[in-house]
Amino acid sequence: MRLFVVGSSGRTGRLVVQQALERGHRVTAFTRRPEAVTITHPRLDVVRGDGLVADDLAGITGHDAVISIVAAPDLKPTTLAERVTRNLVQVMSETGVRRLVVTSSHALVATKPRLALAVVRWVLRHAYADARNMERVVRESGLDWRIVRANRLVDKPAVGSVVRMPDGHDFAGGANELTRADLAATILDVVADDSLARQAIEVTGARRRT
Repeated sequence: MRLFVVGSSGRTGRLVVQQALERGHRVTAFTRRPEAVTITHPRLDVVRGDGLVADDLAGITGHDAVISIVAAPDLKPTTLAERVTRNLVQVMSETGVRRLVVTSSHALVATKPRLALAVVRWVLRHAYADARNMERVVRESGLDWRIVRANRLVDKPAVGSVVRMPDGHDFAGGANELTRADLAATILDVVADDSLARQAIEVTGARRRT
């Protein structure tokens, strides 16, 4: 596939780009900081741009899918993810690119553990409000969308497998964390899976074998 990756210079985005190339995809890494994309590869194009500027996304034309890994950068009120997603939906609709995968947080829909969730939702309330609005834009877009809601992300070596649950479900089994490497692999699995059109998927890590 020819993939357009927004947020390609972030901690998860870099792994998505790397793993996509390893799987044989052609990748356009879209970022405000091209210098932060340190990978070089004959199937990789690095494009400078800002997702908040719709005209910068014109390079989406001709791609098979867009992967967007955008989230609030801090604890302040924000509409970053929502605005970037509105621009993506607009440009994709205009250019005929149909497949969109976005990342979000499982904490938006989780029901347990209640106390920990209450604390996290309060601390990250602005980021989660932005994520909810972003998800609404995606669901109303009419595109061939998928939402990947990640559980607690950690920078650890990949486990190599994950536990997936349907939209809104708590996890049955698995670990209470998800490595960014395993999230990147899941994103690439999801973008290629035709059976997951217009679905949200909850993802956490599998338990490590001891």
